[in-house]
Amino acid sequence: MILGGRCQGKRSYAEKLYGTFPAVYDLETENPENITSPGLVLNFHLGVRTLLNGGISPCEFVMSRIEVLRECVIVGDEISGGVVPMDEFGRLWRDETGRVYQLLVREADIVDRVFAGLALRLKGGG
Repeated sequence: MILGGRCQGKRSYAEKLYGTFPAVYDLETENPENITSPGLVLNFHLGVRTLLNGGISPCEFVMSRIEVLRECVIVGDEISGGVVPMDEFGRLWRDETGRVYQLLVREADIVDRVFAGLALRLKGGG
């Protein structure tokens, strides 16, 4: 799992670290339900928003797909910092993204944070 702010070099870091991926799922334009095989999953935080908009529990979705997600490199933006959203949905999205990240980090072998192209290993990797 690779976390960090928007446009901080997360995808480049993933490709440098892991090479070419058999599949790339960009949840900015794809539904999370399209994740069916190992690969690179981009914009996971936006997938959480898509699930919420569809009335699907993001945590339940992740647990139902945990076997395939364990085989993916998941990239997501940190959206919990800064100003608390004023609207109810914005707060729900932020909170659910945090909960989903906790589930994914618990299952991940390696977790990195990328800022300005520099990575900090948070978990795993020896």
